[in-house]
Amino acid sequence: MIELTEVEQRVLAELEEVWEQNIFTMLNTIIEPKGDPTEVEALQEALNGLVERGFVAVGLEEFSPRKQTTLDKQAALELVSRLRDWFRFDAATSFWTLSKGDFREVRYPVIFSTAEAREKAFQILDERGYQWWRQQE
Repeated sequence: MIELTEVEQRVLAELEEVWEQNIFTMLNTIIEPKGDPTEVEALQEALNGLVERGFVAVGLEEFSPRKQTTLDKQAALELVSRLRDWFRFDAATSFWTLSKGDFREVRYPVIFSTAEAREKAFQILDERGYQWWRQQE
């Protein structure tokens, strides 16, 4: 049995249905955004573990025309190590967002689940329920 951290479980649970998600939506969904840099660090740590174990892949997405590129494991881990550079907290909306540029003009990181991840996510959701962390906050 693979032991997953709380944040890793949240990431997989969110990917169970959609199979892919941009990193900003993911972070804003798995935590209640406050703007603390440790929120981004928690996502980084979770993604490192999930990429290392082959549960998720990381890539880049372009808005228009919609185009996705999946990075190899080494490039994915390198991108994850620099995630803080991608994020800024927008106090007006209380959400994490793209630090520079516009989503319609720059390529931004996305997370893709693997078949193994979707199976594990189904188990997690069966045991814990949909967005269990929202009931705890």
